[in-house]
Amino acid sequence: MQVADYRPGDTFGPRRLVDYEFVWILSGSAVWTVQDGGPATDHALRPGSLSLARAGAVDSYQWDERQPSRHAYVHFRITDCGELPEESEWPAVRILSGSPILEGICGYLLELAGQQSQQARSRSDQVLGLLLDVFVTGPLHEPFTGLTPHLAAVAEYVRTRWGSDGLRIIGVDELCTAGNLSAGHLFRLFRQHYGCGPARALELVRLARAATSLQRSNATIAEVARLTGFANPYHFSRRFSAVYGIPPGAFRALTASPDPLRPVREAGLLPMAHVLLHQA
Repeated sequence: MQVADYRPGDTFGPRRLVDYEFVWILSGSAVWTVQDGGPATDHALRPGSLSLARAGAVDSYQWDERQPSRHAYVHFRITDCGELPEESEWPAVRILSGSPILEGICGYLLELAGQQSQQARSRSDQVLGLLLDVFVTGPLHEPFTGLTPHLAAVAEYVRTRWGSDGLRIIGVDELCTAGNLSAGHLFRLFRQHYGCGPARALELVRLARAATSLQRSNATIAEVARLTGFANPYHFSRRFSAVYGIPPGAFRALTASPDPLRPVREAGLLPMAHVLLHQA
């Protein structure tokens, strides 16, 4: 496995592959356009994306226009697919954050790439075979199954940022860059799938975390507000009341333990909320 760097706005391809290739996005992003026996499809690749291009496919990359991008890649040939399913059933992209075993295998391949011994090369072949098997057959948890590539890229970006920075507000510009799409397209996608804009959707997810914390922790209202990205307890209380119908303190005092995820469930955000809140 080797590493390559691209400047902002660089392109690569189109090219026809004579072998197979795994591409692991380490930083930056790309739109991967691939034609493999049918109409061309676009895949939004973010850090943690692992893609598989097959021999005979024609593909190209439009790299992140705002920042440098880095990816690891490995080319290989397949002489015997063994018990793998038909190639038409192979996935094109996996998200490593939902599949820790794939991330571990990729990391090990990078480590082996730095060694020049025959033993390391032999081990790389074995590990690459395992990577292909696990990538194709799984079963693996796919955190954003059913999302369009753009929405999956946005969700993956939010999960990463919330995991490192806390549940802060993420601006539209950041989300557009993450999904490689315009603000208008971003709003249309969110309204089509969730009936609201991206800021409202992510606020509902943050409020769901707050409601869960109110039920399951002894944190003060001010602490819950801070941990879920609200500027102050007053603003938090106002937004919470607008969504849940009662102030945070009254919600905590209820003995019936209402569903803290009700608003995200009603908006169709529950699958995304489960992944984002699990990671954050």
